Amino acid sequence: MKTLPLFLSFCFAIFSSNVFSQVVDMEPIGTQKNQPSFTSKVYESEENMVNGTNNALIVILEVTSEKLVEKTWKDFMKDYGGKTKGVRGGKEDVTTGASIVGIGGVNTLTIYSRTTINMDGYVELLTWYDLGDEYLDGSRKQQYREAEDMLLKFAHEVKVENTKNELDDAEKRLKSYKNDMDKLQRQNNGYHKDIEDAEKKIEQAKENIVKNEEQQADATQKIDLQSQLVEEIKRRLSEMKKQ
Repeated sequence: MKTLPLFLSFCFAIFSSNVFSQVVDMEPIGTQKNQPSFTSKVYESEENMVNGTNNALIVILEVTSEKLVEKTWKDFMKDYGGKTKGVRGGKEDVTTGASIVGIGGVNTLTIYSRTTINMDGYVELLTWYDLGDEYLDGSRKQQYREAEDMLLKFAHEVKVENTKNELDDAEKRLKSYKNDMDKLQRQNNGYHKDIEDAEKKIEQAKENIVKNEEQQADATQKIDLQSQLVEEIKRRLSEMKKQ
């Protein structure tokens, strides 16, 4: 008898383990495990570019689309009067004619830029600010702070544009779901119509059956009468042959 409690304890342990496993796996749809918190930041680094190795200011962005960042950067530079295009013989884009007083003073700036994907899958924008005799770095504190603030502002713009795209995609998906619902409702109405038509056909068939059975009874009576007539004629014919 001592083995029974041990056996029950063993069964309970297995049951508890299975239930716990199911509870752990039941996560809300759309959640992601180990999703890191994100804060845009700017740092500087010596990076290769079309004009050699120069100091770059790099901003980490909360998006994964390089195409989105590049488009938003071109639009962002237009706010400063800059025109952005690809660099011949290089991987970068170059913005010319940008007026950013806090960095270039009264002179317009030439800014090189390039996107890359970091180890976490986020886009980083590398920017080189050509000051004429050198590229901007942290030793020029006021100008560096101005560029840093501008890049953080750009990071916010990217986040806004990305959220707009998310909204657009979500609205398109919602519209698609509504279209699917409309289609399902039309199908449902069609199925009800099919049932109504079928029920009418069934009622008509029932009436036809009753009528058919009446007609069969009438036909049976006629067959009986005609059979009697045939037999009577046969009898008369047989008597005639005997005479």
